[in-house]
Amino acid sequence: MNISFSKMFYVVASIIGIIAILYFGKVILVPLCFATLFAFILYPVVKWLQSKGLKKVLGIILALGSVFIVVIGILVLFSAQIIDMAGQYSKFLDKLNSTLETSIAFLNDKVQIIPDIESQTILEKLTSVFSDSSFLIISDTVNVTSSFLSFMVLSVIYSFLILFYSEHLTEALSRFSSNKHKRSFLSMLREVQKVGQQYFTGMLLLILILGVLNTAGLLILGIDYAFFFGFLAAIMAIIPYVGTTLGGLIPTLYAFVTYDSYWYPVGVIAIFWFIQFLEGNFLNPKIVGGNMQINALFAIFSLIAGGVLWGVAGMILFLPMVAMLKVICSHYEELKPVAALIGERITEVRPIKEKNPIQKVIEKIKN
Repeated sequence: MNISFSKMFYVVASIIGIIAILYFGKVILVPLCFATLFAFILYPVVKWLQSKGLKKVLGIILALGSVFIVVIGILVLFSAQIIDMAGQYSKFLDKLNSTLETSIAFLNDKVQIIPDIESQTILEKLTSVFSDSSFLIISDTVNVTSSFLSFMVLSVIYSFLILFYSEHLTEALSRFSSNKHKRSFLSMLREVQKVGQQYFTGMLLLILILGVLNTAGLLILGIDYAFFFGFLAAIMAIIPYVGTTLGGLIPTLYAFVTYDSYWYPVGVIAIFWFIQFLEGNFLNPKIVGGNMQINALFAIFSLIAGGVLWGVAGMILFLPMVAMLKVICSHYEELKPVAALIGERITEVRPIKEKNPIQKVIEKIKN
């Protein structure tokens, strides 16, 4: 076994260069990556509209316009719910103070190991921290909404251009390969497109199912803003491994502070635990997980790396990007070890044994 330090240097330098490009170019790359995945999803829709006699430009506008209207409608509904909750912020703060007073009195009375807690000091600090926070919530909601709208507009423009020049881009990319391997290269591009399309289509279906289940459970308990909390938790499920837990934590805290009975937060915990059990063991593996074929180590690594480099957008994007990287690596002999490292399992290709003449005669008689 030999080690080539020159090759090792080039590999390390390439990795550092890619990380630098991802970090410093995130303002351009994040909407471009989202737009590419949107284009992967909408490409079959545009093709179907073209087969019905619609022109390509009109088909792209119709597909993108439908998605944009749905996203804007959901965003406006969520913003209205947040502003409505901010209007009841003073009542929420009063109940929070009352809950803290009760909890501190219980600790001072029942727990003798620790010294008594000064409830008045804690409540004064809490009031100073949360003073005028309702206006901050409203302003932050408006700022986030406007930023998201500009981001969506940029992503829509990118998606339109990618879909419009899809054939041209495919032909241009195919020229990176020789004529002998062009068919294999085009097959790789189709497979990359299919992985991205199946991932995001599966995630949208998963969000819809989880949102309906969460909302139904919260409505049965009688929790206010059930639609908002239910679909917020479903959308946070896009973040692998931790999204569902964080999404269930928000309505649990709301129920704990808002309602007098402790059965409400316990009920919320029970509902989200059951839904998370269904999502982790049945829904996600069947709808999304089967299309990724990435082992848990690299899935968690991509989640952490995406969060460090691109924030929440990276936690959403890096998992399908790693899956597409695996597809690309599997088509090149030098990179097949990388694909095997990222994938779930290495399947051994066993040589097919030739049947002897006697076995062939027996099979012919049986047939």
